[in-house]
Amino acid sequence: METALSLNKNLFEIEFNGKVLGLTPREYDLLVVLIGESHRVVGRVELVRKVWTEGKPLSRVVDTYICRLRSKLQRVGHPGISAARKRGYRLISMTAEPAVGYQAAALTAG
Repeated sequence: METALSLNKNLFEIEFNGKVLGLTPREYDLLVVLIGESHRVVGRVELVRKVWTEGKPLSRVVDTYICRLRSKLQRVGHPGISAARKRGYRLISMTAEPAVGYQAAALTAG
């Protein structure tokens, strides 16, 4: 069983577990950005800048496309996309990995 999304830039297709996701051109572009930045949370403003290069989209358009992508990813068994409240979105990895940039805070009794 595969553990990652497979990107075919020649055919503009993304697969998971041998199943093509069947994405619209905009969904494809959005998921390509999330795949490329899967190590971090990507903010809405950055997604708009990278994916909607012509014109200014409506305010909730990113949320709508993320919802569509989550549904398509779920259909093929991928865990999907997580939301970081007031921060943005991150593609969920199929493997457990430590949190990037996390440092445990030491508690002191006072």
